[in-house]
Amino acid sequence: MQVKAQGLLNAAKYVEEAYGQPALRDVLRGCSDALRERYVAAIAIEWHPVEELVEFLYVADRSLGRGDGRIAEEIGASGARANMKGTMTRVAFYVSKPEFLLQRVSGLWRQFNDEGSMALLGVTERSASIEVRDIQRTYPLFCATITGWGREIVAAFGGVAPQARHVECRARGGARCVWDVRWSGVRKGSAGG
Repeated sequence: MQVKAQGLLNAAKYVEEAYGQPALRDVLRGCSDALRERYVAAIAIEWHPVEELVEFLYVADRSLGRGDGRIAEEIGASGARANMKGTMTRVAFYVSKPEFLLQRVSGLWRQFNDEGSMALLGVTERSASIEVRDIQRTYPLFCATITGWGREIVAAFGGVAPQARHVECRARGGARCVWDVRWSGVRKGSAGG
């Protein structure tokens, strides 16, 4: 699978902002020469192999965290925040109901990934179920970024106490990749409130 370099650039920016320039240098030093070259020359809209992003996530997760996927999850949340800064997206978040918004955001999958799709399986008043389908090879740390992304999307529409869990993972032997996202309510004045 190929992904947009924007994900790699957002990941590096998150590491630099959260941990500082020396930490980013250490993470990049732990990566392959090919990945360092990609990082230096990357343009956000260019495609590159997902394995390069996974390599960066692996090194960052072990260098800055406990190797349990939490850093990759925070990188995913940070990427979602960065992607939601556009004017059109902000407008959609303010005028949409959570179900419409989650469906619309799921539809954006192919703008950032050249393989597979994201499907909204169902939405209730305080939860949603999302599946990533038709990807040949999955990676636990890539899935962790989607967990962080899901949590941040819920926060964007005003979801209170947003949570996201990867309840079934193909990279860990599951039949599918499914996320359960939940919130305890919606803030008044937000898209869903």
